[in-house]
Amino acid sequence: MSFEGRGDHRGGGDHGRGSDHGRHRKGRQGRIGQQRVSHGSRDELGTSGVLAGPALMRDGRGDGRGDGRGDGRGDGRGDSRGDGRGDGRGDARGNGRAEGRGDGRVGGRGDGHGDGCGDGRGDGRGSGRSDGRGDGRGDGRGDGRSDGRNDNRGDGRGDIRNEGNSGSRKPQGGGGPAHGNPQHGAVVSVATAGGAPPTGAMSEVGAKELAEAAKHLVAHDFESAVKVILKLSKAEHARSARNSPKMKEVLSQLYGQMYADNVQIWPRELADLALAMGELQLQDPLAIELLKRIAELAERQVDIFTPHDIAGIVRGFASLGLRTESLMSVIAAEVVRKIDGFDQRQLSHTAWAFAKSGLWNEQLVGAIAAGCLSKISTFNAQSLSQISWAMAQWRTRKDELMNAIVLELQKKAGEFAPTPLAMIAWSFASLQFKSLPLMNAISAEAGQKIANFKTQDLAHLAWAFANLRVQDQALFNVVADRFQRDIKGALLPELTNIAWAFSKNNFSHEPLMNAIADEAIAQMQNLKPLEVATLAWAFAVGRLRHRQLMAEIGGQVARWIDRFQASQLSHIAWAFGALSLKHTEFLAALSGHIHRSIGNFKAEGLSGIAWAFAMVRHCDEQLLRRMAVDIAKGIVELRPLALERCAWAYRLLIGRSPELMTALVMESTRKLDSLPTKTIVNLVDSLYVSVPVAMQKESLESGLAARMEVIASFFMRAWPVGGTPTIDKDEYTAQLMRFCVLDCGIVGTPLLLNHLGIDVPSRSFLQECRTHGRMKSSGLPVPQQQQLQQLQQLQQLQQPQQQQHEPYQGAVGSRTDQSEPNRELTLARLDITVMDQHLQDWVITQADATPPALTNPSSEDSGKWLLVVDMPGRKRCQESTSLVLSEVCSQISALGIDPASMTSCSTVQGSIQILSTVVPCLSTIGVLWQFTARFQNVCLTFVEQVLQTDLVGVEHTGERNG
Repeated sequence: MSFEGRGDHRGGGDHGRGSDHGRHRKGRQGRIGQQRVSHGSRDELGTSGVLAGPALMRDGRGDGRGDGRGDGRGDGRGDSRGDGRGDGRGDARGNGRAEGRGDGRVGGRGDGHGDGCGDGRGDGRGSGRSDGRGDGRGDGRGDGRSDGRNDNRGDGRGDIRNEGNSGSRKPQGGGGPAHGNPQHGAVVSVATAGGAPPTGAMSEVGAKELAEAAKHLVAHDFESAVKVILKLSKAEHARSARNSPKMKEVLSQLYGQMYADNVQIWPRELADLALAMGELQLQDPLAIELLKRIAELAERQVDIFTPHDIAGIVRGFASLGLRTESLMSVIAAEVVRKIDGFDQRQLSHTAWAFAKSGLWNEQLVGAIAAGCLSKISTFNAQSLSQISWAMAQWRTRKDELMNAIVLELQKKAGEFAPTPLAMIAWSFASLQFKSLPLMNAISAEAGQKIANFKTQDLAHLAWAFANLRVQDQALFNVVADRFQRDIKGALLPELTNIAWAFSKNNFSHEPLMNAIADEAIAQMQNLKPLEVATLAWAFAVGRLRHRQLMAEIGGQVARWIDRFQASQLSHIAWAFGALSLKHTEFLAALSGHIHRSIGNFKAEGLSGIAWAFAMVRHCDEQLLRRMAVDIAKGIVELRPLALERCAWAYRLLIGRSPELMTALVMESTRKLDSLPTKTIVNLVDSLYVSVPVAMQKESLESGLAARMEVIASFFMRAWPVGGTPTIDKDEYTAQLMRFCVLDCGIVGTPLLLNHLGIDVPSRSFLQECRTHGRMKSSGLPVPQQQQLQQLQQLQQLQQPQQQQHEPYQGAVGSRTDQSEPNRELTLARLDITVMDQHLQDWVITQADATPPALTNPSSEDSGKWLLVVDMPGRKRCQESTSLVLSEVCSQISALGIDPASMTSCSTVQGSIQILSTVVPCLSTIGVLWQFTARFQNVCLTFVEQVLQTDLVGVEHTGERNG
């Protein structure tokens, strides 16, 4: 039977089956069907874009042991030992050795002893504990170390998509050690639950049992010796006995007897010995040779192995991280053939072992899944978590089985200890199987048992909810409180996974994040590159400018920059840019590293780094031009957000890069139909007045005009000219948000206003604003003579501002402080007539200067005139154009116009000319249209004259119609 390697893998985020460090390895020829067995050690996921994340499971021993030992020991050992073993063995041996080994062995000792003493003990005491202490721990040690596919994916935050563990060990089925996305394969030492035994006790552990085993071996009683060793493997702190001289003596005796001529060893003895060695983690050279012999003998008689024998032997080898290809191939065939005879523990243990070994075969997995589904009602909490974990390792979604697991967990939620509960959540999240009933049940149970959760369980739980985008603020609050209490004992992978999960789910918890930062700083020298990248990403997404942490990260990366992958460096640069923190040492090291190894960077990573440089105003022109060539070559890699940010960064830092700008336009045009409106707006603005690409960008601007027409059509339907609104406030607000644009930019805004029929004011009005205008300082009642003096300075503010690169000295903390005096100003000249009343006036408002119309109780009905919506980051009190129009409506109302009567509004005639110094937000453009639709006999003209932009040398005058 052929396998594909499935488990953890290491390398550039490759998820292919059978990949080992990015390459597919094939094993030796298998024995079933002469097919090849392929193994793929999935170690640590690379960080091509998403930090992955579950954390390390180091305490599985506790849960597994409690569950298994109590249960199995009573049931299996007590009940069936007498019956099975007596009958079976008697039968077998009595009928002759050949028959005994064949019939008797399967029917008598095999069945009786196996299903009785063996099953009970293995599945009960042995199983549970193996899952917990034995298996899990073996697992976690090897597999769970770190992982993450770091793709700068998604919202421009470089979304470090944590898929398993950002450097932590992922859970190993059965409660053993294991981000979630971190996944690994190297063996790492794992702390055991409960701490180490006293020194004196360690020397005594197993002494009696080992002496007894040696005595049995001297008497050539192999069976009794194996039983004693298996019993020892279940004892408290048994692993401390593995290095004793007596253990080496016993192994030597076993070795001698197993290599004796005409040796006859029963399948149960082989399975129990392999399981015991796995539990004891015996991995010295003599033990390895002994295991090879066990594999050799087992292969010869695998056809008479019972389900219990199969589950035991594969668990033993898997616990030690050993994959004997030929043995696993023939055993897989036996599993498929005998699947109906497996009980719930044997099914879950066998699945765990093959998944732990990184072996996958469609026929095997299908048989196990079908077997589990048929017996799912008999599964306990431990078995449910193990089979879920195995499916996650195999990356195999059997939806019918997973839905059945959901139902069983809902029925048996109270039976789940924290580790299996967290493991099921992690497994379903790893497979992207989102079941709200499951997550709600897990959340409810976790909330009740949160005091018993260890830091590893909390990390897995939080990661799972974040990875599935399940928003559960109440659960995250208790997780935060619980994690903070034990944070001093948390491992680095757990710290990074918790930080990742909270940021990914947009739950801001500053006390927790600050505690994580402090603990990470204390352990900074031990952080792995993936963990560094995850932490930086998490704090940037959470907009938490923890200066000391970022200073330490910048220094650490600068010193060891060659240890970091290109994608990790991209994420870290993005984090500094997103936080507007300029770390000169890091930037210098990063620039040098890219110069030396630019070939290791993908186009999207380079574009993200360019954006980060722009955010902190770091200009290395030689490097940027070199990067531009590579970005242009790989332009197809860039997602929409990367396209717009790249264009913005290059316009800001070096003004022009014709080859890159042309590539950006061509790629954007190719993807035009799939580009969000916001992306098109920002791209066109970034390419504004860029002569080298003037011709190529025509199609892009046509696409922008089409999007503006859609927005204009919405405004005109919602507020028909001379009619009442056809939409309520909630619907109107929801639709504005669905457009996903704050404003339409310096190019899109004139296009939108054209579609609405709102023209530009007269040149005489613009000239008057420049030379005679009136200006109000922020919110202060300034005398008319001071207004005139201030407005004379307006012309100076309109001069194109040249880009200045601030020196930003210091290791960290220098923020690109772009805070400028508030220049958002709107000036309006009114010339309107109502019946025999004539109104000529100037209304001048600066942002945050609330006009009387919004504060005077007599003007409470001003909201009946215009509907203003608070946009993200832009409040109505910050929109000077909306404030001006609100004031104008207040003055019109004072002339006796009824806002509820469209007939009354139609009597207002004249003109209003408006100039604003900033691009209006979408809500403000809606207000302009509402005014036009209500007062159809008033000619409203508007121009946005942007005094300052982020584009080098660009001053937008807002002129339209050519």
